[in-house]
Amino acid sequence: MKLPRRIADILKKKQAFIDSQRDKLESTVIRLQSRLFDDILSELLPELDIKDGFIQDTAKNYRLMSVLDKTYKDFTVYSNSVVLGQIVKGTAKIAELSENYFQIIMSGNLPERFDKIIKSTTKMINLRMGLDGGKLVSGGYLKSFFESNTVGTELKEMTAKAVTSNMDKKEYIKLLRDKITGYEGKSGISERQYQRFAYDLYQQYDAAYNKSIGNEFGYKYFVYQGGLIGDSRDFCAAHNNKVWSIEEAESWAEWTPSKGEYPAGYEVKQKDIYAVPSYLGYPGYDPLIDRGGYNCRHALGWIPDDIAFDMRPDLKE
Repeated sequence: MKLPRRIADILKKKQAFIDSQRDKLESTVIRLQSRLFDDILSELLPELDIKDGFIQDTAKNYRLMSVLDKTYKDFTVYSNSVVLGQIVKGTAKIAELSENYFQIIMSGNLPERFDKIIKSTTKMINLRMGLDGGKLVSGGYLKSFFESNTVGTELKEMTAKAVTSNMDKKEYIKLLRDKITGYEGKSGISERQYQRFAYDLYQQYDAAYNKSIGNEFGYKYFVYQGGLIGDSRDFCAAHNNKVWSIEEAESWAEWTPSKGEYPAGYEVKQKDIYAVPSYLGYPGYDPLIDRGGYNCRHALGWIPDDIAFDMRPDLKE
């Protein structure tokens, strides 16, 4: 038996929204990188001591690190505001779609405490991310990320080296552009920062949100859904569009490609099929939230026992 159409449709709608938000965030970060490059050029470059096209090793140029520092801090105030606004709106919509999903799978027979559970779950997951009322929580996950000065430190170190080595101004501008905006297919400096966690944020939020609600209502089974593309991981290919139990998911941290059953014609990508893939089982890995690891675009659609048993009769044994 296939997943009922009404359930499959809302899952696809939710995943399409998550994908669109991730892509929107990525585009925003790329645009912001270009703004940072332009800001540094306009604020710092005109003030540098330059002679015959070469940056001079002078006390003034070292003092200008404070100008670079201020330029970057001003930029982060703006960029964080833009990104946070997107995240708040995106996660709110994901919560709404998840609520609609559970309303559908319960076929309108909602328990009296449904609204209360939805409200408490939304607040809890937001706080886990470091959000409260659309604002950052002091010491929270998102606030720590936004306040990181890793990028600013890298830019100051590169500029200090340019001063020390009397770098050609044109070479410095090229290095600055390459580092900030990327080059030859390599990600820019902000993209790399966001790739560490932020691009996976929406998928993680959805998984944590639905796991929490599923636990509240005692759901034990889910469908691993999201489809397959050319570079889908072996783990995702083996689990896609199939019903699984919480108990089975507990062993995913030790899963190897040798254990998988794959679609007809699929070729396993990992060479050592008896080794746990690097994208699974890492410290802190939670199978019901992290699924196929970093950048996994699959989702877990929690389903009641009757649908799970219809789709996988062996679960009743």
